[in-house]
Amino acid sequence: MTFYTKALQRIAATLCLLPACSLLCAQQIGEDNSRWLNRERSSRQGSPELSAWHSGTAGIIRSNAAELNLTSPSKIGFSKNTELLLRIGEELFLPNIGIRRRWWHNDRLHLTTEHSLHYTWPLLKLLQSTGFKELVPDTATLGQGIAMRNEVQFSWLMNPQIPGCPPSPERILTARAGAEFYAGTKGSGVVPFDWFHTLYHTQILDGKVLWYGGVQFDSYFWRRFHYSVSALCYSVDLKRDYALEGNARLTWFFSRRMGVSASCRAAYMQIAERSAEGTESRAAKLRVLPLVDLTYLVNPGRGAIQHGLSKKRRR
Repeated sequence: MTFYTKALQRIAATLCLLPACSLLCAQQIGEDNSRWLNRERSSRQGSPELSAWHSGTAGIIRSNAAELNLTSPSKIGFSKNTELLLRIGEELFLPNIGIRRRWWHNDRLHLTTEHSLHYTWPLLKLLQSTGFKELVPDTATLGQGIAMRNEVQFSWLMNPQIPGCPPSPERILTARAGAEFYAGTKGSGVVPFDWFHTLYHTQILDGKVLWYGGVQFDSYFWRRFHYSVSALCYSVDLKRDYALEGNARLTWFFSRRMGVSASCRAAYMQIAERSAEGTESRAAKLRVLPLVDLTYLVNPGRGAIQHGLSKKRRR
């Protein structure tokens, strides 16, 4: 048998094996797709137990799930494109509720608006009756009103997952812009006060509008850690007074449902302060506020945490 005859036989055998190889490759890709699960699939097929679409991004939690936090906003799924927001730690002295609606999205981009309401009278009354006279004096008459916050969020998923490939940590960049204002009966003798870096937020009590904008970055590392970094610039009535705010948050999910967070908020303020007597002073201020938070996940799914996505658990 000549060399050319052997070569032709090998080529023919290879061509005969190609359909079987293609079938095996398709089967392997199917197994990979079912193993590394896509974000948009139903919970029976396995949806992400955790992802980088946390508060401050334009992502919406599943309608049958919830992410409950003690100090940061809690997210409760309401429908496919809507979720409710609550600040549980503030409900007793600052009743609040919010709603986030996703208007448009594709594989990479999400556009969402967020609207929240805060009933301010219980907090002001608490400060007045517990000895914070420099904040809310006894002579101040407290009015009934609601602080409103409206925000637009536009998120970009920088690395969409590739079917059949092991997932990489999601990296999400979000642009945020919005405004805060006060609606209701204005009390007499209540002036903006500085209490835990709130000097620029309480400007709305004086009938001013607080405009803001900035960016936020969210991602994962290792297996159970989510981190978020944001920078926001606030402007009071788009005039001279302003504040720069930075936030950093690291969350460790030590189980399928529970997580603990350490966060820090720093604010640099150039805002005029007006006392109850009417005197005004302006000085640069820097405030740093560390916080510890707890997270509880409702209906997180069946998977084990793996870089923001989930892997099927053996039954």
